[in-house]
Amino acid sequence: MTPPDPATPSRAGGAAADLAVIGAGIVGAAVAFGALTDRPASRILVLDQGAGNTATHWSLGVLAPWAATPGQRDLLVRGTARFRDPRLLALLRPHLRRVPVLVAAGAPTLERLARSTVGAGMEPASPGTVRAARDAVGELLLHPGDGFATVHGGIAVLDTAAAATALIDAVVDAGGHLLTGVRVTRIDTARPGGQRLLLSDGSAVTARRTALATGPWPAPVIGSGAAYRSGASGAAYRSGAGGEAPWRTKRMAALRIDRELPADAPMICFPEDDLFLLPAPGGSSSSGGASPGGAWASFRSEQWDVAPDGGPDTFGPHTLDEGRRVLGRRLPELVAAAREGRAGVDGYTPDRTPLTDRPAPGVARAAAASGAGARLCWGMADRVLELLAP
Repeated sequence: MTPPDPATPSRAGGAAADLAVIGAGIVGAAVAFGALTDRPASRILVLDQGAGNTATHWSLGVLAPWAATPGQRDLLVRGTARFRDPRLLALLRPHLRRVPVLVAAGAPTLERLARSTVGAGMEPASPGTVRAARDAVGELLLHPGDGFATVHGGIAVLDTAAAATALIDAVVDAGGHLLTGVRVTRIDTARPGGQRLLLSDGSAVTARRTALATGPWPAPVIGSGAAYRSGASGAAYRSGAGGEAPWRTKRMAALRIDRELPADAPMICFPEDDLFLLPAPGGSSSSGGASPGGAWASFRSEQWDVAPDGGPDTFGPHTLDEGRRVLGRRLPELVAAAREGRAGVDGYTPDRTPLTDRPAPGVARAAAASGAGARLCWGMADRVLELLAP
């Protein structure tokens, strides 16, 4: 990523940024690039604390076209237009690949998914797709009444960490600024010259508007200078898993399947189990590097209220056992090949619809992506920029 400019106009005491984006993950990057797209001459400042164990870093980046809730569908619809912007696609194309997909579920679930797709269509899976899946992974354990479907044209998969870097670099190249290694501790919204953002190193920056995209980390305290001095109850707003925000942190995890798969192996989804198997071309290790063959099996971990940095045991025996149990219910022949994995932490709402709101005038929040930031970030960005529009 482009190194930060230590003397941004805002930090050096010059003009305020038009927009400060707190967080340089895929959601923050989408907000910053969206702001640049909407107003090319705007002054954009991105601030990031530099935490390594982020949801963006560990995401498998599956851009599934279906929505589980009306809120998710709204975000997908909103994001489709932004995602199809030629300038955005040009930046993302090196980090995108498309894979065939096999979806196994009961008829009601398949019908619901078909109704909820945005920008794609579902159709019955061909015998060849089913055969390719079985050739790759062996037995598929099905429930009575299960059927197979596919997404026409396959599903796109995004390298989210590389994509976020590309988007932020584009913002910087267009005259924006990036500050890393600092945390915004509070935002004073009652200043005549714009909002004052206090940083963990004791310095401050100013901005006309602020977008919060802090992932599972608590957002800064928001309020007026008088509120900070008096400490009056309710005078300042704090968002986070332990505050007023209606979300909790949860571990997001995937097992590494150490078994070489055929080149034509499809991604296999079991939506009723919240399980999918994603072949990794050329393979990938638990640290994200290359290795011969393999796949990732993403499963729904039920480890809640995890520290945002993942804690001392990011992926330990408990997570491995949890994943193996889920995998064994559908893809039993792969259990023995799952010996390690990767895990991150994200904020989750009860129904997995990300939170986009305006906690204070001139401040908008995109939080609790619920493990779906890679596919919902474009809609989250669109909503946040709408909330911040003059």
